[in-house]
Amino acid sequence: MASGARAGAEPERRRAWLIGLALFCCYGYFFYLGGNWNVESRSAQIFALAEHGSLVIDDYPFLPEGGGDAAHYRGHFYSDKLIGPSLVSAPIYWIARRSLTAWGMGFRLAVYVALRITNIIVNAIPSALIGVLLYLFLVELGLSAQLRVWLALAYGLGTLALPYSTAFFGHQFAAACVIASFLLLWRQRQGWSPARGMAAGALAGLAAISDVMGLVVAVFLGFYAIRVAARALQGKTVGLGSIAQRVGLFALPAAVVFGLQLAANWSSFGSAFTMPHIYHAQQTFRARHTAGLFGIHLPQLYPLYQLTVGPWRGIFYSSPVLILAVPGLFLLSRRWRAEAAFIAAAWLAVVLLNSGYENWTTGSSFGPRYQLAAIPLLMVAAAPAARRWPALFKCLAVISIAFMAAVTAQSPFVPEDARNPLATALAGFARGDLLHGNAGRLVGLPGLLSLLPLAVLEAACLCGIRRAK
Repeated sequence: MASGARAGAEPERRRAWLIGLALFCCYGYFFYLGGNWNVESRSAQIFALAEHGSLVIDDYPFLPEGGGDAAHYRGHFYSDKLIGPSLVSAPIYWIARRSLTAWGMGFRLAVYVALRITNIIVNAIPSALIGVLLYLFLVELGLSAQLRVWLALAYGLGTLALPYSTAFFGHQFAAACVIASFLLLWRQRQGWSPARGMAAGALAGLAAISDVMGLVVAVFLGFYAIRVAARALQGKTVGLGSIAQRVGLFALPAAVVFGLQLAANWSSFGSAFTMPHIYHAQQTFRARHTAGLFGIHLPQLYPLYQLTVGPWRGIFYSSPVLILAVPGLFLLSRRWRAEAAFIAAAWLAVVLLNSGYENWTTGSSFGPRYQLAAIPLLMVAAAPAARRWPALFKCLAVISIAFMAAVTAQSPFVPEDARNPLATALAGFARGDLLHGNAGRLVGLPGLLSLLPLAVLEAACLCGIRRAK
């Protein structure tokens, strides 16, 4: 009996890792060429931590003129990014840069290459693992293996996860922390484990110091943790003392990890609660972030439209497969009411805050990237709808994958005032005008031909997934 269970689990593991490989090959095939203020600010923070053990980024070799996306305080530049992804990245960058220099590579080129290696390890790999986790987890919702493969690939290739896994913004790292924390808490329903609770809390804290909207979702993870802590095995209510102990095991690691950001703020600006945006080097950005509460006002209708279904930054416009999350939430709530409420509340909070933010257009980047931390949760919500309407789901998934592939190959970096970036990307892709770095171009393949090696790799992975039995 045990050997039969192991035999049945083996194809599951094989398919899961082939899904991860398919996603990783796609994410690693593309690479950031340079010039984007946001990515350079993150890179500068990693450089400063690894090279000097400091948060001062003055001598980062690729710092844009005037600091770019940086804070300027008492004569020094600091990154305006949250500290989480950089703390994880610094040791990896340190090893990579010193290894490259030891092999004779010049310092400036070694910094450039080491940062790309860091992106692969800290950004691309966790993003690919989200697809693996979704595939393995969605069996809980009664989905077939085939449909779970579709859902995992629809997430990894048909949403903003694809372009933002190729350049290090930090949002995808937060998304990986969010979904991992949620899945650990989900497992607590079957029996509370202190170790799982602490791991979920640490991951929620890491999401909170990796992305501002990751902080928002982490707050709702805390509410979900309370709900889960209040239920024992088979739904029996537990006492207040047990609830407090369980929630404390989640909250303490989350608070400790979040304290790292407060310590970074204090070290840079002399106050734990002073965020870098207050001292933004660019006057126009500084003005945006000092209006309202850290730049956030009440939700606005026009940004809300553009962040959901509009052509400028609409999440459903560029990834129509996510539309199924809306009916999916109602289907999910029939059995998993707390989970449906958590996902709905977390995403609505993110999109409403985004719509009231002064910088809701998110700068020179594609789509509503501030929603990235919540997208894996939306895919969980879409699962019951995919099970109910598989043909519709697959159709929307194919369209979404085609859109995101074109965007990523053409360029995830778009002018902020481009009112229909998807149309621009599709037109550029059709012309073979690919601006984003990719491995095919690196070896001299022109235009659309540069994507041929990737197509072969993906086809091989898909064949492996199909044959896994």
